[in-house]
Amino acid sequence: QNLTGLTFDPRLMVLSDMTILQRRIPPSFRDPASAPLRKLSVDLIKTYKHINEVYYTKKKRRAQQVPPEDSSTKKERKVYNDGYDDDNYDYIVKNGEKWLDRYEIDSLIGKGSFGQVVKAYDHHEQEWVAIKIIKNKKAFLNQAQIELRLLELMNKHDTEMKYYIVHLKRHFMFRNHLCLVFELLSYNLYDLLRNTNFRGVSLNLTRKFAQQLCTALLFLATPELSIIHCDLKPENILLCNPKRSAIKIVDFGSSCQLGQRIYQYIQSRFYRSPEVLLGMPYDLAIDMWSLGCILVEMHTGEPLFSGSNEVDQMNKIVEVLGVPPSHMLDAAPKARKYFDKLSDGLWTVKKNKDVKKEYKPPATRRLHEILGVETGGPGGRRAGEPGHAPCDYLKFKDLILRMLDYDPKSRITPFYALQHNFFKKTTDEGTNTSSSTSTSPAMDHSHSTSTTSSVSSSGGSSGSSNDNRNYRYSNRYYNSAVTLSDYEMTSPQVLPLPHRITSMSFCPWFCPWFCPWFCLWFCPGSSRQMEAGKILHILKSVLHNLVRTCTWLANREKCSFYVCVRLAAAVDTPLTCLPPPPPHLTGALATADENVVWQ
Repeated sequence: QNLTGLTFDPRLMVLSDMTILQRRIPPSFRDPASAPLRKLSVDLIKTYKHINEVYYTKKKRRAQQVPPEDSSTKKERKVYNDGYDDDNYDYIVKNGEKWLDRYEIDSLIGKGSFGQVVKAYDHHEQEWVAIKIIKNKKAFLNQAQIELRLLELMNKHDTEMKYYIVHLKRHFMFRNHLCLVFELLSYNLYDLLRNTNFRGVSLNLTRKFAQQLCTALLFLATPELSIIHCDLKPENILLCNPKRSAIKIVDFGSSCQLGQRIYQYIQSRFYRSPEVLLGMPYDLAIDMWSLGCILVEMHTGEPLFSGSNEVDQMNKIVEVLGVPPSHMLDAAPKARKYFDKLSDGLWTVKKNKDVKKEYKPPATRRLHEILGVETGGPGGRRAGEPGHAPCDYLKFKDLILRMLDYDPKSRITPFYALQHNFFKKTTDEGTNTSSSTSTSPAMDHSHSTSTTSSVSSSGGSSGSSNDNRNYRYSNRYYNSAVTLSDYEMTSPQVLPLPHRITSMSFCPWFCPWFCPWFCLWFCPGSSRQMEAGKILHILKSVLHNLVRTCTWLANREKCSFYVCVRLAAAVDTPLTCLPPPPPHLTGALATADENVVWQ
């Protein structure tokens, strides 16, 4: 109570303060739609969209901002090859750029560990080309120079470009990058499979691919080349035209010549041969293994052996083909990586406790079922289609099994693969190629070789029951002593001959006795100054008499006439002078359907 007699109440002070605060609050209330609870529940999607809009708007604005020129705030960037390369040693491709006042860059069409591939227009030749730009690094340059040397060697021996190998047009150095100019091709076989939704192509188209690839491998196996591709796979096989079946093999960056193997890690895993997996010496036969895997994949749409690592790869191979032969595993440095040796000397698949994946017992995943030999093809998708009868599949399966032989020494070679019945005409005209024999350029008589029919497995005057034939040349893989079974030899065929033979290791023992002039011409180091007319006259006489006088050899070996033709082929001699086969060979060499070609 103060002097005036009035009483002071603190509650009145609080009420007056609240009244002041209430007067400051606006009379309107917040919209319920903007309440946080509603934004994070009913309108959650709208909230997220708004956040995204704000975020990307700010990001775009930052990207468009020009950094200040002040060196203290500007980040320093390392410059590679005067600004022409990125930090991965690749050339920075700029569309529309013109090189050497000739090549106008159109677009980037491929990229790999080696570098890049661009599509360009050659203004000098008025054509489109593909330019492979090698990385600006010494290791890649050295590898590319090996590829360049092999490509030039192949071009030298394939001037007509008929052996399904990509054609190298020229090469040059541009801003420290080696550039290889190739013909422009279409998409690869993997892209083709992808276009089929990985359901595979028909058996007829697979046959066309197989014939071309076998021809290419036969060409690579010639003694003058002896080139191992080392990375054969669908991605490295390109169509020449998207609407045609012609193909070409590309990418020889991992390739080498026989006897000059320089790489340990070769072949893509799905197509890697057993000898490479086992760490054994390898030769041209590894490409035939890859081809077998490719052909199955092209028809089924799926890789035959799709291992996730080398151990898984070997186990998937064993599921189909069984355990490799003991003599290979005994000599393999890496055999114990995949297999265990038992006390009795046999090998069994190693059981890895850390791997949870379960595999089928060896040789229980049959190729017969994978191909659907009796069920209308893979998944039954080809049932009733022309050219997909069980007999067609049996031939295909037999060829694949010969390509996938564990032992590279007995694995079928390109020479004999082209003679397989899979490439022969059957009663169904639509099932195979248009002729009774392979139309491969390697079999073409216009290529400086002559062709002849092999002895049929039935007929002939010989009483011998052994119809297996072995013919050897200086290059084992080009024409190796692979035994041809009765299944392969049931129809007449025209066997190809090497277009050039540099060794006389196959020359019959009677040749030096029968014709010294012939030996003078053929033996290495001999004089070749004789006139062509005299040589041809001598050869005509030799062949004419040889065919008529070696009946006893025919009865003994059943191949004297075959040998005669090979002798002439060795010196690129036309056989227009050759008389019809003698009567005692008619049953073995001539047939009523005139499938034998005499040239």
